[in-house]
Amino acid sequence: MRIRFYLSESSPTTSVLLHPFIPSAFRRVILLGERPIGERCMLTRFLVLLPFMIPAAAWAQAPVGGTDKPVKLAVLLVFDQFRGDYPARWKAHYGPDGLNRFLEQGAWYANAHYPYAVTVTGAGHASLVAGSSPSVHGIIGNDWRDPLTGAGVYCATTERHQRVPPAKPVVPKPGTAAVATVRKGAGSPERLRAPTVGDAIRANPQSGSKIASFSLKDRGAVLPGGLKGNIVYWWDSDSGDFVTSTYYRDRVADWVGAFNAAKPADRWFGTTWNRFRDDLDYDKLAGPDDVVGEGPGIAKKQGRAFPHPFPSDSGKPDKTYYSALYNSPFSNELLADFALEAVRREKLGQRDVPDLLCVSFSANDVVGHMWGPDSHEVLDITLRTDALLSRFFKELDALVGPDNYGVVLSADHGVCPLPEVARSKGAKAARRIDAVKLGQGLVAHLREEFDLGEKVQPLVGPVDENMYLNAKAFAGGDIAKVREAAATWLRKQDGIGCCYTRGQLESDAPTDDSLLRQARLSFHPKSSGDLLVLPAYGCLFGGSAIPTGTSHGTPYDYDTHVPLLVYGPGIKPGKREGKVSCLASAAILAQFLKVPPPPAAEPLPADLK
Repeated sequence: MRIRFYLSESSPTTSVLLHPFIPSAFRRVILLGERPIGERCMLTRFLVLLPFMIPAAAWAQAPVGGTDKPVKLAVLLVFDQFRGDYPARWKAHYGPDGLNRFLEQGAWYANAHYPYAVTVTGAGHASLVAGSSPSVHGIIGNDWRDPLTGAGVYCATTERHQRVPPAKPVVPKPGTAAVATVRKGAGSPERLRAPTVGDAIRANPQSGSKIASFSLKDRGAVLPGGLKGNIVYWWDSDSGDFVTSTYYRDRVADWVGAFNAAKPADRWFGTTWNRFRDDLDYDKLAGPDDVVGEGPGIAKKQGRAFPHPFPSDSGKPDKTYYSALYNSPFSNELLADFALEAVRREKLGQRDVPDLLCVSFSANDVVGHMWGPDSHEVLDITLRTDALLSRFFKELDALVGPDNYGVVLSADHGVCPLPEVARSKGAKAARRIDAVKLGQGLVAHLREEFDLGEKVQPLVGPVDENMYLNAKAFAGGDIAKVREAAATWLRKQDGIGCCYTRGQLESDAPTDDSLLRQARLSFHPKSSGDLLVLPAYGCLFGGSAIPTGTSHGTPYDYDTHVPLLVYGPGIKPGKREGKVSCLASAAILAQFLKVPPPPAAEPLPADLK
């Protein structure tokens, strides 16, 4: 049966054959209600009957995976802040069985991008497994505020769940009047507003399938695990242990307790991080070491140039040491050890039901933030990432079998070059925007424009690129006028690329503004602010508060361009140059597992259908 529906704003109607991988535009009609109510009702009635019109076997028929049987283990590898140009940039220096296993034996989508504007860790990890943008799954950033109460919200915790094992109290420094406190809340995926690929394999909890998700960051483990993840752990850089939360279990698994008791993170104590490859000219491959704009490392004790020490405040492994270790490739090694131990102990991919393993390596992000994408440090951690992958694949080959697993590798976002480095290469407009002064200027403007008193605070506070107005300060007034006044002022400031009001973001009116289209995909009515402020190309928020390092979170190519690499049974090797959405990752994993993709997921790339 065929049915006509609105495909896009520029192409009003088209006709398609309905099947499990319904094009994303069709899903937007169904899920978001972008078209007239009569049409939505007709579509809804049709979809109610759809499961009865398509044989169950049809959901599993696709070339990915090689047969109609699922792989025993589907693997999602996320390298936090691994920009899309890195695979090609240093390909000649990778070994044969790390990144090159993907680049030469798998599908290499060389032009994969995020379709939305605010490219940050929380949004990226949710998008890769939901297959949709924040406008659907609701994770608009790492942090945001409740638009109604102004309360701060973190993407991967809720207060009704606590850390396992319990967190130790934060003890104030001697001589202060502060009271020892315990951080409220711990890892929970309950802020997700859309299902993820893992939810399908555990739709029936009796199936026995496992969803294992691990990261150095809590959000890097919690969000990929989805609502039905059941083996979810992240690393606590205060204690050096892997932890979980009461959302998943009341005590860590025995094998996790044994892993932590061995204190594997301590083995780098007393060492330094130096270059991985003495045979390579790092200056030629990346740029000079120790440049203006690079950060000084953790506690300002690691320095801008190799070698980087792992300092300690106590003369033994402590919070400062673990934080410094996190800011190095060795924390990735620790995570790989933990993930492989999970494969062994939980028998992932070694039973008669398919499992999903998600591993998010966060060290690339911390290193990239500190020293920038053109640094010796980012080159070095990328070379070490390649070696780590080779070791990881060797273990999976032995434990699961080389033909029994499929892998998708991607990143949650890219990164902006250091403005100082960009200017040295001719990008004269690149700069750091003093976010503190920007906020102060906006506050002063709104107080004057709307005759507010000096004690009235017109802003609740900026979070990521979202800005929230204090509704109480403008009670009884026209909030739309306030938003427009704020946006008009912001658009005139140096370094600001664009600013959109909530009204512009809520609208589905056609637009030729590509940045607005991307911004709308980062907007969710339950969590987004009154304004979305984006820096100009090559600029980043920092200034006096953050005078060094770099960041991400924009709709520009250096932030949206990420790898999309696929390896496994049935995957035809080759480099694909055409532009694709990296959100196809969810559909690819679903095809490996032979389950339906999430309802709003982007479809498979054309060459995999």
